[in-house]
Amino acid sequence: MKNTMIKDVMIPISDYMTIKEEDTLYDVFQILEKNKKESTKHAHRDAIVINDKGEFKGKVTMIDLFRALEPNYKNLMKDYKKGVLKKEYVMKAAKEFNLWLEPIQSLCERGSSIKVSEIMHIPEDHEYIQEEDSFEKALHEYVMGVHQPLIVKKGDKVTGLLRFGDLFEIVRKQMLACSV
Repeated sequence: MKNTMIKDVMIPISDYMTIKEEDTLYDVFQILEKNKKESTKHAHRDAIVINDKGEFKGKVTMIDLFRALEPNYKNLMKDYKKGVLKKEYVMKAAKEFNLWLEPIQSLCERGSSIKVSEIMHIPEDHEYIQEEDSFEKALHEYVMGVHQPLIVKKGDKVTGLLRFGDLFEIVRKQMLACSV
């Protein structure tokens, strides 16, 4: 794996599912469904957000979608610091903040009114990785808690995305190739 570079594993930005800032969450789910039916290589559950010029603006992940569809997460997360939560706390908070108690129709209505620009994640510096960086560096970033997927750059230009599952596949294949 020492010789595996990010550019060898990444999904080029041209092959990644894109959405616009003005799309609604409902639009995003429709685009995801279309991608799922059409994709033979890279079915996506996350999307990159681009502007009208096709330039990278941010990303929307499954977590972003869930947090937007259940607005009480904002109340729960405002005092949350990164770390591990105990199961008892999570269950108490779910009850206290009435998480996911609304009927599905309410979620549909909410999803059709929330714009991508309201929920998209604008990556921080540590969420970018260079094409020439090593596989090991990317793996370390994920294990240490990066918000998926990593955004791949060549210099200052975004050229692709790197998903955690794609790194896992490389490790899985390497392990299965071992003669133990």
